[in-house]
This record gives sequence, C-alpha cells and structure tokens, in this order.
Amino acid sequence: MCCDCCSVRQQKLWVFGLGGFLLLVGTALLSAWPSLCRQLVRGLLPLAPNSFIYKSWVTTPTPAFTTFYLFNWTNPEDLNNAAVKPNFEQLGPYTFSDYKEKVDLVWQQPEVTYYGRRVWHFLPEKSNGSLDDVIVTPHFPTLTAARYVRRKRRTLRKIMNFALNREGGGTYMRHTAGQWLFDGFYDSLIDFVERLHSPLLPIFSDHFGWFYQRNNSKTAEGNFTIHTGRGDLSWMGELQMWNGSVHTGYYEGECGKVNGSTGELWAPGRQWHETISIFLPDAARYINLYSMANVTVEGIAAWRYETSQLSFDNGQLAPDTKCFCVAKHECPLNGVLDFSPVAKRGPIYVSHPHFYMTDEYYRRNTTGLRPNPAEHGMYVVMEPTLGIPLSLKGQVMISALVQRDEAIDLLRDIAYDHYAPLFTIQLYADLTDDLIGLLKLSLSLPAIGQFIGLALLLIAIVMLIVGIIVSKQHKWHKECEIEANEPVPALESGEVVDS
Repeated sequence: MCCDCCSVRQQKLWVFGLGGFLLLVGTALLSAWPSLCRQLVRGLLPLAPNSFIYKSWVTTPTPAFTTFYLFNWTNPEDLNNAAVKPNFEQLGPYTFSDYKEKVDLVWQQPEVTYYGRRVWHFLPEKSNGSLDDVIVTPHFPTLTAARYVRRKRRTLRKIMNFALNREGGGTYMRHTAGQWLFDGFYDSLIDFVERLHSPLLPIFSDHFGWFYQRNNSKTAEGNFTIHTGRGDLSWMGELQMWNGSVHTGYYEGECGKVNGSTGELWAPGRQWHETISIFLPDAARYINLYSMANVTVEGIAAWRYETSQLSFDNGQLAPDTKCFCVAKHECPLNGVLDFSPVAKRGPIYVSHPHFYMTDEYYRRNTTGLRPNPAEHGMYVVMEPTLGIPLSLKGQVMISALVQRDEAIDLLRDIAYDHYAPLFTIQLYADLTDDLIGLLKLSLSLPAIGQFIGLALLLIAIVMLIVGIIVSKQHKWHKECEIEANEPVPALESGEVVDS
C-alpha cells in the first residue's frame, strides 16, 4: 500500500479493515485452533495405503535390535552329585539388527491382514562373544520325551526308556552359539522322532535351533489381522486375529484369546489407568504392562509402562489368569508360565530373565542366576496423546525343568530337580532423532497456533487503537494538507470583512 497514493478514506479502510480481520483470525486461533489441530492430527492417524503413517509402519521405522543371552551349564558332569548344584553362566550379549517388513497385505477396512518378514544380521561390534562360543545345555529332547510319558502306563515308559538309550538320548548337549540360535544342528534323537511321522509328536526336521529357519521367513510368526483405526481410533493397532482365528488354541478360555497390540501401532489418547497389552506370537499369548511413572524423554512428556507381578500370573493374584495353567500339569508359581502347549509338550517355561519377580523356589537348586530390577524388567515409554512409543525393551527367559524320573535311566539319579535357564531374548528400540523432532512438532502445533493467534490479536488491537487515536487527532497522512487546501467560500454581497 502506498500512502502517497491513498486518500484518507482509503487509509482508514486499510487500517480498520486489516485490524478487524486480524482480530477475527487471532480470536479464532486462540479459541478454536487446539481442537481443530487435534482433529487434523487424528485424521492423519488411521492406517491405510499411502497414509501419513503407512511408511513408518510397513517397515521398521527405527533401528531395532534383538539381543540373545545364552546360559552355559558349567558342571554337567555333576548332575548326579548331591554336593554340587548345577551352575549356569550367562554368555553374551549376542546382538543382531532386527529388520521387519509387512508383506502380503490384504486391506478390508477397518482391518488389514499381513505377514511379518524378519531379517536378522549379527553385529559383532555390539556383542560380547562370538557365534563360535560353545554352549552346554540340558538335553531337552530327552526331557521332553520323559515328560511326555511321565503319566503314561508303565509299558510305554519302558519303551520310551529303551528308545532314549538306543536313539541318542542324553543328559546334556554341546553346540556353538550360532548353531543354537539360527544355524541349527543335527540331532539323532530328533531325527528318530521326525522319521516316526507321528501326529502326537509333530517334528518336521532332523535339525534344531531356537530360531532355525526363521531368518528372512515371513510365516514363522504367523498371520496378523489388526484394526487400522478407521472409524474408531481407540481400536487402532489392536490385534483382531492371529492365523485367521480370534483364539490361539493353546490356552483355555480368555487366556487363549487373541488380544493386545503387536507393539508397533497404538491407539492415541491413552488414559493413565489403562494397561497396555503386547501379543507375543512365539508365546501365543499377551503380556500386560502397567503405567508406573511420568517421565520426560528429549523434552517430551511420556508415561513409562512396566511389567509387574500380575504380568506372569497364573491365578495366584488375579483369578482370571488361572486359565494359563495347563491341564494335567502342575501349575507354576507366580512369575513363571508353562510354555509346554507351544513347545511341543516339552517342560519349557517362560519368565523374566534370571527368574526376576518370581518365587525364590525357582533359583533354589541352581547357582549363577542374579535377578536385577534395573536390568531384567520389561517396559514401554509412550507419549500418551498420540500413542507413540519412544523407547521399549521386551525380554523373556526360556528355561527347562530338569526332573528326576525313576523310569528313565538317564534321569534316574539326578541330585537336584531344577529349572535350567536356556536363553534370554531381548528386543529393544528407541525413536530416532528425526522422528522425535517430528513428534515434538506435532505436539507443539496447538501451542504454535495459539501463539500466532495471540500475536495477531495483539497486532490487531494495536492497529485499531492507533487508528482511533490518529482519527481523533486528524493525523492521517496528508489530512492537514487537504484541510489547508480546501477553497474558502465566497462572501455574499453586503457582508463586511473586518480589517
């Protein structure tokens, strides 16, 4: 606007018009922007092809790592020696990068079904040890066979004892860390069972490894169907089906229900009292985490969720978890879960590492385990407004029950019944600096809009006040010149002009 080109009237129109417009915009931003901004952000959250969050969901958005700790049985020769308890030494960590990609996506809004292909790469620089480290563990195929016939007729138990003595049963196994994890190894007893082709013992390979044939596999964890959040954001990320079913089939009742999040997508607008549940496909069950503390991460206010005594309960604390007890098996004490339905009926158990948050009974007959609250818990640090996890660490320990059995020669003289730790798997990830910056911007948008609105409001008020003052004092540009240059009215005849 050029003041030299504008009349006083035009100047007034510009000042009062622009001031009024800024007043309206500033008032609107101050009052309505936070609500409008929340609606805008929430509108971007539902999952869909080419949606705002699609790329960060379909592939691993942050560097994720899987760490394994393997337990080496240092004195297997003393299994039958009452003067020496079994001792286990934790080796590792053996750290792998963990890249996950969703494939074979089928969209049926508000649901999407997919497989998760995971690729692991060993990272020597982040590890303490080599994949060539030799690890000794109890001979769990023998333990599984003995467990299978423990309650059977005497004749069947004798047949199993004969088979174990003849086909490669033993008290311990010795293999490298790489073989135990992904490479696998041949075992004569497993080979014998595989050649039986029995539906009661569904073994399909003569090789074994804890994660054998799982690297780069899309089907190992199963098929997931989750809610995309369309129509109801409170369901976003919730698992609807696993392998096409709403029930896992491994545990009875509510305990077998498919429930929780896969850990990658969460509903926004969380409440403090709400628990979060993570579904573990390898365990075919969910784990509950509970809000424990308010924390700040990189300037972002967040909530820290942790596992508690309730997370691995078997009905001792919460009656509705009693269904995690397996029929015809002695139900473990609180903190330990019977994993046998998933582990082909083997005496395998799940707990926190080093039997943290369990009864001392589980460490009574072994040495070498040292539970530590700072190291052995599970947690998720989450920004509750948008439901974005800033940091997470999930970990469980797998152990085997080594038990005396009078009908099995290899197990007849065991000095101590004990729970032998086999390995711990730990997954951890932190949000990258770029994503943290984007999250900060998203959370700051309501405040930024209000600050802009306040600034516009102040500018508008100043403009209007100045305009009013200038109008009263007749100080508009060239207003005095116009008044001075106005023509003097002509005198009518008969009027006298004073000298």
